[in-house]
Amino acid sequence: MKINEYNYEPIGKRIKQARLAKKYTQEFVGNKIGVGMQHISDIERGLAGMSVASLLDIMTVLECDADYILFGKSTSNPNNPINKIISNMDQEQRMYAEELLRVYAKSCGINLD
Repeated sequence: MKINEYNYEPIGKRIKQARLAKKYTQEFVGNKIGVGMQHISDIERGLAGMSVASLLDIMTVLECDADYILFGKSTSNPNNPINKIISNMDQEQRMYAEELLRVYAKSCGINLD
């Protein structure tokens, strides 16, 4: 049984945006992950999918996370001020920071359920 055809275009656009933000060429990315420039072009235009291994390689080269590539929302952006603060905390400090953020969000009327 075949599942409905998937639209790879949004993923390809985000890969292209991440690549251009780094000022990398398709050839550079292709060489880094071991595929041809044409395959990178096809991925960026949504004409081709990619293996999980290729996705992981692309994320590594472009220094972006899967949430951004797959869903358009970055959760581990190192330039995000909250992520910068949290990355310097130990596990216990992160737990307290999360609780403080939840309390603050609730006081702002944000439903986290």
